[in-house]
Amino acid sequence: MTRFALSFSVLALGTALAFPVCAAPMNQSSISDDISESTLPEGGKFATISGDVSIGTSSDALSVRTVSGDIHIEQSKGPLDVRTVSGTLDVDHVGGTAEIRSASGNVTLDHADQSVSIRSMSGESTINHAARDVMIHSVSGDTTLTLDAATQARTIEIGTVSGDMMVHLSHGFGGTFDIRLKQRRTDKALPLDQSLGLTVQTGNWEKESAGSEEVRTVTASGRVGDGRDHVVIRSVIGTLKLVQN
Repeated sequence: MTRFALSFSVLALGTALAFPVCAAPMNQSSISDDISESTLPEGGKFATISGDVSIGTSSDALSVRTVSGDIHIEQSKGPLDVRTVSGTLDVDHVGGTAEIRSASGNVTLDHADQSVSIRSMSGESTINHAARDVMIHSVSGDTTLTLDAATQARTIEIGTVSGDMMVHLSHGFGGTFDIRLKQRRTDKALPLDQSLGLTVQTGNWEKESAGSEEVRTVTASGRVGDGRDHVVIRSVIGTLKLVQN
């Protein structure tokens, strides 16, 4: 019996050495101290109040929460989930899906390979290269989006109250546009600047409430290229510029 127990212990030790237990995702939090990790094979969860968060490469799901701390991520290969109040977010490359929530911090994604969702209050939102679905909603923050040519159909949705929007389309981009903006009577120009051949229509001047300034609805629709992508853009008093490079 003793010999069997000893043999079993040796076998278990040998098995553990041959097949090591996988490391768990890293969990770390702080109040004001900065957090810096160069490599996260299993991803992780990080939270700070005012400390900055710096991540080199995360190969799995990555979650970051800050109040005023800034966040910089070089590469997130897995899903990315970020919540911040006033801290800025800067991501060089996100390979998985990205879900971002920010109050006043600016958000910048350089390359996004999968779908991206950004919701913000007053922070600016910038995506320099978007390959898949994009949803950006803001109250007063400006939006800058560059859409690369895609291999499959996507949905692009941008909505803002007063933020200005700039959308760059790649040379091979193809999409169908559904745009609805508002123009105030005191505005000297239409809130839409485009040379894509979209059909633009303007509604009648109306007051939305007693004593308010007169506004009218400006819509634009049409197809560019093969029309594969579906682009929906809404704004209350913001402006929109569409540019095809």
